Amino acid sequence: MGTVSRGGNLRRNAVWAFVGAVLASAAWSGAVALVPRIVDSGSPAQSLHGYHAVDRLCESGTLTAFKKQYRMVDDYPLQHTGRSDSMDIMRCYALVKRAVSGSDVADYATLDIRAELHRAVDSAPEFAATRSYFEQQKYEITDVPNLGQEAYFAYGDEPTSSDQTFHDINHYLQVRDGGMTYSLFWTDNYQVGKNTTLDRETVRRAMLDDTRDILKAIGGS
Repeated sequence: MGTVSRGGNLRRNAVWAFVGAVLASAAWSGAVALVPRIVDSGSPAQSLHGYHAVDRLCESGTLTAFKKQYRMVDDYPLQHTGRSDSMDIMRCYALVKRAVSGSDVADYATLDIRAELHRAVDSAPEFAATRSYFEQQKYEITDVPNLGQEAYFAYGDEPTSSDQTFHDINHYLQVRDGGMTYSLFWTDNYQVGKNTTLDRETVRRAMLDDTRDILKAIGGS
């Protein structure tokens, strides 16, 4: 995330990447805390619509669109799958970078992808709670048609400190299809007048293309 010299401090960027992953996970935790009555519905689980767990989520989907913009940092992506009678969880986390044209610096960003197969509870209330969280945090919400039963983008671009020129930029794509819920979180940072990140439409298109690919790989139509 952000722009550093080509031989710069990767550890600093890895720390930023870890922070991004924590924030991504915090979205659900915040939703539960803010709207507990939504998630405590007691409704039965929905059909999984043919979705199944895979061991390596990103390799199943290949991330073709994002790989046109970035290359993976060594030792990434990190991929894990957990299976249980009540829910399967697939997670892929990647630190990526791209060369900045006309410069000797590289731009780092993170991708955090998670798919869950809910067998014991209805996934719809949890999905609604996450959306409510984003709305309460003043993220810009845009519905995405023709993707699962319901899907939306949540977008935020805000200063990171008292210096208003430093910004975090966050894109979330959330999808629900029966008992399957999916999220792709992309984050980067920039300084106004100093460096740039990928434009918003390029990020959204890559998120959509790679998401459709991943969902098809785990059994979606």
